[in-house]
Amino acid sequence: MYKYLKDKQYYIDLYGKNTVEHCRRTEEYFKNKDLPPIDGEKLSKEKAERMKKSLVEYFIHFEAGERYLKKEETIQGWMEADKTRDDLLENAQAPENIRCLSCRNVMKPTFKDLRIELDKPDRVLFMYDCPNKCLPRRAFFNDGEEWRTKPDLCPNCMAELSRKNINSDEKLVTKYSCPGCKYTNTEEYKWTYKEEEPYDENFARDRDRFCLTDEDGEKYRQEKWQLERMGKFVEEWKEIEKAREEKLKQNPKGFHLEGVGYTCFICGDSTSEGDNWYDQYGIKCLVCQKAIDEGEIPATLASDKESWYSKFELDYYFNVNHHTLRKWKKEGIIKARTVSYYGDGVHTELFLLEDNKDFLPPKKLVESQSVSEIRDGKTWHSTEKWYRFVDPFKHLKRYKIMKYMRVVPPEEMKAREEAEKEKQEKRQAKHNRLKK
Repeated sequence: MYKYLKDKQYYIDLYGKNTVEHCRRTEEYFKNKDLPPIDGEKLSKEKAERMKKSLVEYFIHFEAGERYLKKEETIQGWMEADKTRDDLLENAQAPENIRCLSCRNVMKPTFKDLRIELDKPDRVLFMYDCPNKCLPRRAFFNDGEEWRTKPDLCPNCMAELSRKNINSDEKLVTKYSCPGCKYTNTEEYKWTYKEEEPYDENFARDRDRFCLTDEDGEKYRQEKWQLERMGKFVEEWKEIEKAREEKLKQNPKGFHLEGVGYTCFICGDSTSEGDNWYDQYGIKCLVCQKAIDEGEIPATLASDKESWYSKFELDYYFNVNHHTLRKWKKEGIIKARTVSYYGDGVHTELFLLEDNKDFLPPKKLVESQSVSEIRDGKTWHSTEKWYRFVDPFKHLKRYKIMKYMRVVPPEEMKAREEAEKEKQEKRQAKHNRLKK
C-alpha cells in the first residue's frame, strides 16, 4: 500500500496545471511590457500592439514546447521520488535498545512517520513508548538522531515557561507563564480549512493552448532540432567568413571561392566551379563581376540590396508583371540598369533607387509583415504584403509609381486566382501524363 506514490494520471494532471499557470504568468508579463523604440523610432500604437501580440505568441510557443519536452522526465522524477519515500517509510529500521528516561526499561517503537525537510534528506521518525507508560515519550530518526523539542524560555530570566493549550473549533490558544518572574504571554492560531479550488472557467481553453498534444510536441521537437542545427551552421559559417576575411587581406582585389553552389548577390544565379568572385562587396558570378568591371553597375549593389529592386521584387511588392514593366521602360517611366552577358545580350536588369528618385520608394516602406490567426484551436502564422495594413495611396503618396497603380476589385482578384489555379492544375496534369 503506497502512501505517497499515486497513479500516473495524477502527475500528468499536476504537470498540466503547473504548465497552464507558468504560461499564464509568461503571457501576462509580456502583455504588460512596453516595447522599446526600434532604430530610435517610436512605434505607433497599432503597430506596437501587433508586434507585442507576435512577441507574446513567440515566447508562449517556446515556453509550451519546452514544457512538453520536459514533461515525461519531470513526471518520471516525481513518481520515482514518491516511490523512494514509500520504500523508505516501509523499509526503514527503527533504532534499537532505546530506554525510558524514568524507569530505564527498553522502549518499543509504536508509530513512524516520514519527515520531509528542505535542508535535510528525507528521514523516518519513530515514536517510542515505555511499557510502564512512563513519560516523557521519546522519538528517534532512522539514522539514530534523537528528536527533541526545544523548551520555551522566559525572555527575562531564561527559566522554562509552562504552557497551557485551550483548543476550540475556531482556534488554538496557548498561554505561557514563567514560574520565576511571573512573565506571561498568549498566542492564538486560527484554524484554517482547505477549501476546494475555485472554478476556473478558462482552464480547459488554456490547457488546449499551452499543453501540447504528442503530435504538436513532436513537431516542436523537430523544430528545435532544426534551430539547433541552424545555430551550429551559423557558428561554422562565422569561421568560414573569418577565414575569407583573412584571405581577403592578402588578396584585396578578390579571389575565386573553392567549390560550387555559391549564389550571386546580384542576379541570384548559382555558380559552377570557378565561376565566382569574392571581394569586399560579397559573392558575384563572373558575368556580374564583369559588368562591375565595365562600369555597367556599381559594385556596392552586391552588399546594399536595399538600394535597388529586381524584376521579381517589383512583381512581388507592386504586382508589376513583365508586360507592364516592358511598357514602362519603353515609355521612360522607369529606368533599368542592364547587366550584359559579357557585353552581349541581357543577363539581368536592376532598378536602382538613385536612378528612379521620387518613383520607387525605399524597401523599408513596403516590407511584408507577419500575422497570426487561430483556426481550429491552433495558431497559424503567415506573411502578408504591406498594402494589407495601410492605405497604399496615402502610404506612398510621395512616390510617382502610385500614379500607375490601382486597387484590384475582389471579384477580379478572385478570377485571377481561379485562372492561376486552373493553370497550375493543367501544368500538374501534363506533368503526371509525362511521368506516366
